[in-house]
Amino acid sequence: VTDIVRSAGRVRGVKLENGEELPAPIVVNAAGPYSFLVNRMAGVEDGMSIKTRALRREVHHLPSPKEYPFDQYGIIASDTNIGIYLKPESGNKVSVGSADPVCDEKTWIEDPDNFDRNISELQWRTQVFRLSKRIPSIPIPNSGAGVVDLYDVTDDWTPIYDKSDLDGFYLAVGTSGHQFKNAGAVGALMAELIDACEGGHDQDAAPLEVTGRYTKQTIDTGAFSRRRSLNFESSFSVRG
Repeated sequence: VTDIVRSAGRVRGVKLENGEELPAPIVVNAAGPYSFLVNRMAGVEDGMSIKTRALRREVHHLPSPKEYPFDQYGIIASDTNIGIYLKPESGNKVSVGSADPVCDEKTWIEDPDNFDRNISELQWRTQVFRLSKRIPSIPIPNSGAGVVDLYDVTDDWTPIYDKSDLDGFYLAVGTSGHQFKNAGAVGALMAELIDACEGGHDQDAAPLEVTGRYTKQTIDTGAFSRRRSLNFESSFSVRG
């Protein structure tokens, strides 16, 4: 996608790199770390008090300690005292990432197609040595292994699920590294929000309340508004 096609204040579709235009009366920006670029294509970023950026992240993989095989007994845990989270990884390994302590420098990316995908020695040593303070027997290889990729992060690490200033163009962005487990619920929420807005509901004046299909809990979509005030109750980290 190279452009968002619009006219008369409404989205009309998307334009592809080969010049082809795909007409669509509704477009949802769910572009992950590319979301800020797509918002700029649509001309909606200026109408957002909360914006998104792409953040480079490293998650490292280590062999499981022999006396405690993580493929059988491993847990998902966040240790804010030492600044890491950990979870089981396939192949009887341990996955460790940063819990975003202030001392960890953040690398914001302007071009999501062009960033360093190599494991950095500094970040590798930082995260695995932190982990070794909690699991002293964990084997630490000499060379780093893991995944380097991008998070789609909002200013307060709380996602945006909302309409935009361009009619028919909707936002499901800024998942900030902690919304993958909510994907099904987000799809249902966005479907209700889009249906309501296309039916004439004023989402900005009266944010929709959505009832969870299974939990029956009420979700105030205003908490995910593009125009909300900064959420100072956020951890400003991957914990949300």
